[in-house]
Amino acid sequence: MPEKKVILELQDICVGYSEPIVRNVSLKVEENTIWSLIGGNGAGKSTLLKSLFGLTRCFSGTLLLDGAPIQNLSPAERVRKGMGIVPQGRCNFPLMSVRENLEMGAYTLSHSEAKRAMERVLQMFPVLRQKLGESAGNLSGGEQQILETAMALETGPRVLLLDEPSLGLSPKMQQEVFENVESLRGEGLTVIMAEQNILGSLMISDRAFVLDLGTKLMEGAAREVLEDPKIKVAFLGADPEEAVE
Repeated sequence: MPEKKVILELQDICVGYSEPIVRNVSLKVEENTIWSLIGGNGAGKSTLLKSLFGLTRCFSGTLLLDGAPIQNLSPAERVRKGMGIVPQGRCNFPLMSVRENLEMGAYTLSHSEAKRAMERVLQMFPVLRQKLGESAGNLSGGEQQILETAMALETGPRVLLLDEPSLGLSPKMQQEVFENVESLRGEGLTVIMAEQNILGSLMISDRAFVLDLGTKLMEGAAREVLEDPKIKVAFLGADPEEAVE
């Protein structure tokens, strides 16, 4: 099989706020893959994800999208280049209807483009069509997560960044969110997902990148990372002696 094209590349980047939080990270992300970004609390997962979208300071290194540097571009410019993000926590307009939220998600598009974009995401997520007239704040947590993902998809990103998409959801809704994320690969998207549900995330991912205190601990095929004894002990509650067997 031919090798997949590298759509996003991190070259020795150091990113953070007043000082670097994530240091010397290099990574090649192939198109049409799902990546799990995992690590403990404070490992730098959200910081790294935000840095890809231009929401943190890049102290050094290079970030390439389709081979072109984007580390100095604004978030709006990165959207135009083909990136989208769904931040951690609720990020919709709760007092506005689902339809109005979808209109806001497509506000940078022309009228005809916005109409097509809305129809496209409604076909992807039929539950939203049934809720168009309801206030976003009245939806369940899982439905709000789906709405926010749909809003991000309306601009047609090729790389979608998801920060803790299953946080605070019931096990049933977590499973639905993961199924929706997995379906995006079939739409030709590349997804990078920071997620506290390590098992659920790795089960649907192609690759995984593990952060520890802002530095790279491990990278590899998701199933291989899942079977790694250190990961089992650190994140899945395995007994150290049993995990090594």
